[in-house]
Amino acid sequence: MTDGAPKTSDPPAPAARIVFWNLYEAALERRRGDDRRWRAQVAAVRALRPTVLLTTEGWHWREKGGALFEDACADFAMPGSLFPARTDCDMAVFRDPSVELLETRELPFAQALWHGRGETLLGLPGWPGPLRFAVAHLDPFSALHRRIEADHLRDLADPQAPPLVLGIDANTVPPGDPEPDWTRTPPHKRAHQTAPGGTGADREPVARLLGPPEEPLLVDAGAHCGDRSPTYGHLGRDGARRRIDLMLVSPPLLPHLADYRVVRALPQEADAPPASDHHPVALTLVPRPGPPDRRSAPDPDRTTDGKEPQPC
Repeated sequence: MTDGAPKTSDPPAPAARIVFWNLYEAALERRRGDDRRWRAQVAAVRALRPTVLLTTEGWHWREKGGALFEDACADFAMPGSLFPARTDCDMAVFRDPSVELLETRELPFAQALWHGRGETLLGLPGWPGPLRFAVAHLDPFSALHRRIEADHLRDLADPQAPPLVLGIDANTVPPGDPEPDWTRTPPHKRAHQTAPGGTGADREPVARLLGPPEEPLLVDAGAHCGDRSPTYGHLGRDGARRRIDLMLVSPPLLPHLADYRVVRALPQEADAPPASDHHPVALTLVPRPGPPDRRSAPDPDRTTDGKEPQPC
């Protein structure tokens, strides 16, 4: 028997915004007494309101008991997990206070070829199980090192583990992206980015992480959503514009991937330098039981800044 009261369903779980951002030299400038770029970054993070924020180039954040990292947690209003890098280019995973930290894993210095990586297991509100969030930064100088690092990162694609979101500064472009204009890059830097023995972009490290199309290990969220917009090169310091900041996700997360965007419009004070030489990249995950009823056909050249998220 029932009491005749109308049945009510649980409220929908909140969407999760995941942001990956290379913070450039803001921490180094703060050590010199210039916090203008840092203020711009704090304003950007607060405007984006990420559920999970993955960062790299938190230079020397672990020094003095992690003082700069603690400042970042306070300024972002997000608790975080710090992953010291062998190069002092420290990485971190920040989380909304409503997100539960279940576990952290970091790569020991002795196993890192260059910057290294970090991984957290998080419980997001409304999700039926935990998700993994990892941050990595591949060697900017050596194609050989990047391939080895990608081989080591491939272990994160274990299908028996909880689904993964990997934010990575790959320092190279993924398969399918346009060939960068290398004439805009100084000659002594071109071989940093090109394939060994060739003149084209070194795509193999990302290809190793994605796996074969018929049995993907991870999925490039930007390519999946039809947005291959460059994330680096807008300051013109080494010329070639290219998409090197990537969000790679486990295949089971694709039904939940509602939006991907390269964030260009950021809060900016009049006297402040650009917030970073990298654009943030962001994706939205929605905890729904299956694929959306309608999926849009994205424009390959689209930018979505300032628009409501649309299904990928």
